Amino acid sequence: MKIGAPSRPVVAVLGDGSSLYGIQGLWSAAHYQTGVLFVVMSNGGYAIMDKLAENSGRGKAPWPSFAEITMSGVAEALACPAVRVTTHGQLKATLAEVLPGLSEHTGPLVLDIQVARDRTYG
Repeated sequence: MKIGAPSRPVVAVLGDGSSLYGIQGLWSAAHYQTGVLFVVMSNGGYAIMDKLAENSGRGKAPWPSFAEITMSGVAEALACPAVRVTTHGQLKATLAEVLPGLSEHTGPLVLDIQVARDRTYG
C-alpha cells in the first residue's frame, strides 16, 4: 500500500505469532524503503489459537510458546529497524516521536510491543 501511495501513512497492527508466518515481508519493506510502521503486539505465543484449543474442550494448546523470540531481533536480522517497547511510558514516547512524520518516512520501523501473555482473551 505504501509503495502505491507513498504520501499516505501506513500502519500495520499485527501479533507476533501471525507475523512469523510472513516475516520475510520485513526484508522487502526494508529493501524497498517503504515507510510502513509495523506495530507488533508480542506475547510470545499464538493467543487466538490457544483460545480456540481451550474453547474446543481440548484444554492446553499442544504447541509451544516462543517467548525467546523477539520480533525486534528478527526485524533487525532482516535489515529492518526496530524498537523493543516494554513500558507504557516508552510506548507513549516512541509514538510521540514516530507518528507526527509518519507520512514522510522512507524506511520501515517495527515497534515490538511486549504485552502480557496471561491475559484472558475474548
